Amino acid sequence: MDFKSAFTKNWPYKVAAIVLSVLLWLSVSADAEIAEQPVSTLLEIQVSDSAWSLREVRPAEITTTFRGRWNQMFAARFERPVIRKVLDQVEDTVVQVPLSASEVIYDRQLGLDPVGVSPGAVTAYLEERVGKWVAVSGRTDARAAAGVLVVGMQVAPDSVWLQGPASFVNQVSEVTTATLEVGAVSSRVTQQLEIALPPDLAGLSVEPATVIATVDVDSLRTRLFAVEVVTTGPRALMAAVDPPSITVAVTGPAAVVDGLDPGDVRVTVDIPNSFETTGSYPVRAELPEALAGTVTIDLVPERVSAGIAPDPPDR
Repeated sequence: MDFKSAFTKNWPYKVAAIVLSVLLWLSVSADAEIAEQPVSTLLEIQVSDSAWSLREVRPAEITTTFRGRWNQMFAARFERPVIRKVLDQVEDTVVQVPLSASEVIYDRQLGLDPVGVSPGAVTAYLEERVGKWVAVSGRTDARAAAGVLVVGMQVAPDSVWLQGPASFVNQVSEVTTATLEVGAVSSRVTQQLEIALPPDLAGLSVEPATVIATVDVDSLRTRLFAVEVVTTGPRALMAAVDPPSITVAVTGPAAVVDGLDPGDVRVTVDIPNSFETTGSYPVRAELPEALAGTVTIDLVPERVSAGIAPDPPDR
């Protein structure tokens, strides 16, 4: 066998053997090589003193330097170590919190040693906790099905005790519930809802944490009232209107509409100072202020004619 054939015979197997040898060498070298790697570290600070809340920690970025084999360092990049600190007693709004490598918690058994933490201390900014009663506002996507009206949403209790950082609590007068998702409704709906609190605000609590929310509905009702038109304005006494009365259609919740008395509906037409001859003027219907926003009104007709009233007959 000549020199050339010794290298070309079965060359795929020989190339594969060389590749495997290189990979084995790299693996052994990586397993034996010691390296250091900084890893982003999560810092959890708990304030056990109930009179204070944690507002901010600076700096926010913490890193731990680990020492170990190269291949272990690669695995360390996929899981975040943790340092947990507890502040038992707080006497000021600014607290220096020391950090050390011995406090680093790392769940995976990778054989890595934490050899340093940067920075070596952080500054915790705290503020006093306060509490007060605040109103609760309900939220819902409820809409009326055919033939009914959504007349309101009630929550019970209608106020809760809010506790948390003073800078937040002192500015809050109302909290909201989670959304009551029911869509189209034809009858009353009652459900327990949680109070919706800002998720990123530490140390915030509310008591009770849930309320009972009720969406009330009522059937839709329309009533017709024949109402005399009353003239108002500078020349009201000079005018006679035609027609003298109109029809007022009041539509709303049955409980509200059925409770109306004909005397609750007033129709007026304003006669201006420029009135001298017959003209057409719009009419306006008035209901008690308590009904504002709960009913709708349609007028037939919407305008009346106003002419000079005849002189009263001689007696």
